[in-house]
Amino acid sequence: MRLRSSSNPFAVRWAKFAAGERMPFLIRLATGIPIAEPTYWITSARRPGGLQPNTLRNDLRALLHLYLWAEARRVNIEDRLASGALLTLAEIVDLDTFCGRRVAHALTELPSASATPIKKSKRGKGARLETSLLQKRNRLTAIYSFLEYASAGYLSRLQFWPDRWAHYNQVRVECLGWLKKRYEAITKPRGDDIGGSEGLEEDQLRLLRSVIEPDGDRNPFTFPVRFRNYLIVRLLLDLGLRRGELLGLYVEDCKVGGAGSITVHRRPDNPEDPRPEQPSSKTNARTLPLGRRLTEILYEWIVHHRTKIPGAQSHPFLIVDCRNGRPLCLSSVNKMMREMRGRVPGLPANLSAHKLRHSWNDAFSDVMDRNGVAPDDESKWRARLMGWRSEGSAKPYLRRTIRRRSDEVLVTIQDGLEIPDVKGMERTHDQG
Repeated sequence: MRLRSSSNPFAVRWAKFAAGERMPFLIRLATGIPIAEPTYWITSARRPGGLQPNTLRNDLRALLHLYLWAEARRVNIEDRLASGALLTLAEIVDLDTFCGRRVAHALTELPSASATPIKKSKRGKGARLETSLLQKRNRLTAIYSFLEYASAGYLSRLQFWPDRWAHYNQVRVECLGWLKKRYEAITKPRGDDIGGSEGLEEDQLRLLRSVIEPDGDRNPFTFPVRFRNYLIVRLLLDLGLRRGELLGLYVEDCKVGGAGSITVHRRPDNPEDPRPEQPSSKTNARTLPLGRRLTEILYEWIVHHRTKIPGAQSHPFLIVDCRNGRPLCLSSVNKMMREMRGRVPGLPANLSAHKLRHSWNDAFSDVMDRNGVAPDDESKWRARLMGWRSEGSAKPYLRRTIRRRSDEVLVTIQDGLEIPDVKGMERTHDQG
């Protein structure tokens, strides 16, 4: 009998300051107050390094697993840090195993978990319990960074007591050494040719463009959101925008008179953005030209649709929630993709906004091939349109193109090999 998981007693929550800066905090839901040690670590060790807020959030999500483990084993992390006991080798081995579990599975080990058996899924199989090795490594790495920094703070307070300092330091070095060996034993996955993220197949791309048409019979969305979702998919597919870039666009960033264009800006810690989790841009600012049809679609949205949505005129953001006019949030785009792949047979199970960015890169490569563009020019043009600082950023997006081009060369080599007709040669020899 498997235990039914209890609710997660911890969560990562966003706070927005007056100047617009967002900061994530690890909180205990029972109090709603940020936990002191993780807050000190994220604000004094991680944030000063210039890391993006979303990176800090991911750090805290990884660290959350340490606190789940401590809750399940009735260990007080702050007491261990203060006393210098830290973690024993047996506890680190147990923590290593615990970090390999999905959150839902980890929650079944909490004292509050019930003994109600979990129902099997409709497919007859239980949910996958283990997480990926990469995610496990990220969790252990974050825990190591946290314990290293937090314990260094306690150690520094013992400088006037040499014996206590030496004992604390010895325990600390051993604990961190054991933990480091655990995460270093998990090698980072290589960028193999098989299993990596790629764009849509041609038939999937045709299907998506067909079903997303606002007047299409197979459109999976309700009429109030159809045109907005149509615009979202077209902007992602036709411009290769990131999800955060799309949701950060202002109306004034769009030029829809004459030759249309969109300017992608970087607006970190934007005080005009009311969303707790601000959609952010990782790329350079750039202006992208629009084709005639995309300009028409954008004009129709701005003039004939957005203006009729209550509340949409109270802020400058282009893409809004059709119910209340608020700027659309990241989770809404994720939900939109989830609904499309769930309601439209033939779309891939991993359809996402980022997959459409891969599809744009596949289409760009095809155009470059047809026009015989030199590789150096192709690389520079792609980097500018994507907003990359380095041309090397293209590598994850070229997996399908590299495979296609290399496969074509391999087939050409094979077709060019002339294999002698051995039997024919034998008959000619016998006749002679």
